Amino acid sequence: MATELNRTALMTRASPGRMLARDLAFTYLGAWAVGIFYGSIIQASSTWDSGAAWERSMLRWFHARTLPSWLDAVVLQVPLTGTNLTILPLTLAIGWWLWKRKHLGIIALQLLIVTVGSLSLNPTMKYLLGRDRPDLFPRRGMYNWASYPSGHAILTVALYTTVALLLYRTRGWRWPFAVAVAVFLANSYSRLYLAVHWPTDLVGGLLIGLVWLVGTWRAFARHPSHREALAPR
Repeated sequence: MATELNRTALMTRASPGRMLARDLAFTYLGAWAVGIFYGSIIQASSTWDSGAAWERSMLRWFHARTLPSWLDAVVLQVPLTGTNLTILPLTLAIGWWLWKRKHLGIIALQLLIVTVGSLSLNPTMKYLLGRDRPDLFPRRGMYNWASYPSGHAILTVALYTTVALLLYRTRGWRWPFAVAVAVFLANSYSRLYLAVHWPTDLVGGLLIGLVWLVGTWRAFARHPSHREALAPR
């Protein structure tokens, strides 16, 4: 009887749902630790709030290359592709469609976890590290609170690459990877062009986003429902 109870308890602890939750928790802590560690290294220098010489030079370089008015207007809107104001409602809508219409609840959950995780990693680090935004030029466009890390970098790396991987696994499409790279680069360019981030903010966001991307993908890939959802049909 005791052996049977122990076996049942072991199976419960090792259930796919529990394993997924555990892996996601460790991944979240890992991404958070990487962001704090990298930010703390920069914070320990004398260039935390004023930016390193190369960062200031880079921002001046971007500022000196004024875009045509129509393209400038486009760049002002680019951050909408990587903000909670647009991405979270879109993820919820797509997730509902995947869950209710396509019966792919595990994929809907994956997109929601990646999105919410990306959006929540950002503010805690901003609060704890509190880096000032660049003051070389008037800041424009969409920005709020502290500078480090770049939330747009975290979200675009993690979410768009996840979508690209899902489409590649289910459809064999490679072009979504090009879209993911383009969205990340466009957002990174816009943050520097609009003078709202130091370049190292973007590097930090990239590192955090990559850890979150790899960890969440591996966590969901171990789940039987995820493997079934991505199985060739």
